[in-house]
Amino acid sequence: MVFIHGSESCHLEFSRVAPFLQNTYQLLLIDLPGHSRSKSIPFSFENAIKGLVHLIMSQTEERQAHVVGLSLGGYIGLELTRKHPGLVRSLWCTGCAPSSGIMKWLFSRSLLLSSLITVVGTLSNERLFWASLGKDVEPIAGLREEVQKNQNVRTLRPVFDELASFSVDRLTQITNVRIAIVAGGKQDSVENTKEAGRVLREGHPACRAFVVRDAIHWWSLQKPELFAQGVRAWIEGKEMPQEFEPLLAEA
Repeated sequence: MVFIHGSESCHLEFSRVAPFLQNTYQLLLIDLPGHSRSKSIPFSFENAIKGLVHLIMSQTEERQAHVVGLSLGGYIGLELTRKHPGLVRSLWCTGCAPSSGIMKWLFSRSLLLSSLITVVGTLSNERLFWASLGKDVEPIAGLREEVQKNQNVRTLRPVFDELASFSVDRLTQITNVRIAIVAGGKQDSVENTKEAGRVLREGHPACRAFVVRDAIHWWSLQKPELFAQGVRAWIEGKEMPQEFEPLLAEA
């Protein structure tokens, strides 16, 4: 099972999710190009996909993996599935519906957005960082430090350039892979997630879309056990936890 983190983050993002799954599955928690342990590799979707293909081909017995992605990691999971469907046994992704409106406008101003995030990250301290995620998020040692290191224009500008170009049209090219796409109801676009799920279902009838109503965007930190339960249920073909509200009528 390969876990792909979000922009600015690193593998530590899933450190509270992993204990609920590691006794059953081989877990591969990566750092994307430009981030933390992979900071020497320039970020691009192409470099991320190349790294994931090499990882799955060299580190898994069946040369296939279940893929879990959050935010940027979800977009990359979708792109991996589009380009290399034979490597992906299933995809579970959250916070990664193609953007619209103000978010699409911001992504298209990559220099402005990456510069703003860099400045805010420099001014923030440990307490403010964790407080911004909400009172029900417990700090993880070392994560904020890694996020701050990754908050730089060199890394983030190409991230936002890639996200600005990611459209629903790419989803129409994904076929033959079971995909669950999830929205954190407090911060993600539920309507965009519903539309993404509808398009994905055209490529495979088992694809589904969900919302977890009281989840934030970065809900691997907020609700790690529920996050893991949803991942496990999806890859094992079982009923999703009741907190996962379906956005599409049953096929």
